[in-house]
Amino acid sequence: MPSRVPDLVRRDRDPAPEAPPRSRARRAAAVVGRVVVPVVLAFLVLLPDLVGLDRHLPFTVFAAVRPALTVAAGTVVVLLVLRRLVRRLLGRRPGTAAGAVGLAAVAVVVAVAAAIVVPRAVPAAAPPAGGTPLTVLSFNAFEGKADAAVLAGVVRRERPDLVILPEAGERFRGRMAALLPEYRSWTNVPPRTADVRGITVLAAPRAGDVTARTISDAPGTPTDTRYPWAEVTGGILGPVRLGAVHVVSIMPGWVAYWPGELALLQRWCAGGPALVVGDFNATPDHSAFRAGAQGCTDAATERGESLTGTWYAGVPRSVGAQIDHVLTRGGPQARDVAVIDIPGSDHRALLARLTLP
Repeated sequence: MPSRVPDLVRRDRDPAPEAPPRSRARRAAAVVGRVVVPVVLAFLVLLPDLVGLDRHLPFTVFAAVRPALTVAAGTVVVLLVLRRLVRRLLGRRPGTAAGAVGLAAVAVVVAVAAAIVVPRAVPAAAPPAGGTPLTVLSFNAFEGKADAAVLAGVVRRERPDLVILPEAGERFRGRMAALLPEYRSWTNVPPRTADVRGITVLAAPRAGDVTARTISDAPGTPTDTRYPWAEVTGGILGPVRLGAVHVVSIMPGWVAYWPGELALLQRWCAGGPALVVGDFNATPDHSAFRAGAQGCTDAATERGESLTGTWYAGVPRSVGAQIDHVLTRGGPQARDVAVIDIPGSDHRALLARLTLP
């Protein structure tokens, strides 16, 4: 019987079998779970204003605290990168390729957010010497519950020429007038109106013969605001018009009015020399704020103080949102901006030292 002759001819190997549908589904799920979902979530939380979602809750809130969220997200990215490096050094598998791609993509989103936020901490060049100095203090009196005595002490110490107090009606105005008799005072709502609806203006003797008028358009008109606004003119301001504003808050039932009220900032930001002061309930990270304030310069951003929170006063300044502003247009320039704690309010005060042309 002949012996078996070994087959010395090399045969081509059979092609690898195609992955079963279940394996392909698992790989697709891994890509979605480790790449798509993290990137989309990072984008929606850190950059909702780039696609207009920041005009709707909860994205409005995310945009308001973008600086803090960017720091938090950046910290998480760094920790995850370090974790992968440590596992590699220990000879362990660092993670999946999809996870690495997802981490890199999230890092890009965080970098974009940081590129938007960080420049606001860098002051612009100081304004040239000369001009008329003007100091403005803005402080939300929190339904008239702020500590009037401490506020009066701050006014005596800082000596602002004009003080703008949202959520301060006749009752709170009377308390400040008794504590600061040298300041003229005025409020834009009738005597029996709740403090939360009013804006009180205090004017130092140095401010001269400034006058104030209420801006309160008919309900339902395109220029209506939930709270009356005011305009201060004359005296030390010269040709500069000062808008005193209290924009509606970003709460359910109210946020629908919020972009329209911010658009009304163009009363001043699209005109001649102007200042706009008060509680805007918005930050430069909101697209509606940027649109409404187009033509104006944020004094705190100009001086590198835009990341200091004025709300909520119960959390560290680095965590809160700066929703109180002094905007300038057509001549006024910021020399210095400071955030001041005053008890009794959920806001901090914003003090701006300016130069008028």
